[in-house]
Amino acid sequence: MNKKIFRLFSALAVGAACFGFAGGTEAAMALPNPMVSYDSVAAARGAAGFQPLYLPSISGYRMNQVWVIGGDVIDMEYVSEDLPAGKFRLRTARCTERMNGDISGIHGAKWGEERINGLPIAIADVPGASNAYAAHWRYNNMFFSVSVENMTYREFQRLLEYGLAEMTINCF
Repeated sequence: MNKKIFRLFSALAVGAACFGFAGGTEAAMALPNPMVSYDSVAAARGAAGFQPLYLPSISGYRMNQVWVIGGDVIDMEYVSEDLPAGKFRLRTARCTERMNGDISGIHGAKWGEERINGLPIAIADVPGASNAYAAHWRYNNMFFSVSVENMTYREFQRLLEYGLAEMTINCF
């Protein structure tokens, strides 16, 4: 019995040394964060290799933060310059075989389809939140999504119709 326990501990010690678990190297084994922050849309565009959909500052929203997720999704956070401050996240990605078209990150929502400016757009209430909505769509060879907080449904619809859908058609 003692030999079995000794062998087990020996095997564990060798395995820990081989895989870097001994000597306080747990941090070295952590997975890298797939979200990399950038200072500008231009920097994120350079990292991802494509131009994202974005709103100009004249829209009444300003970009607060921008990330590239996993090297292939550009995620921008916008905040309203008006009070109460609405905010939204706008994502853009190239179509690939490994993406299903919904890059919103919203799970458990019941999606319904609407046509806005001729684009078929999936729209949903964000589960568990009030005044929060999401949408995702595809145009040409790109995927897009937006999720909003602190916005009425009418404001959300206007953002889609007069901002994002129009910019999608005109720029992509």
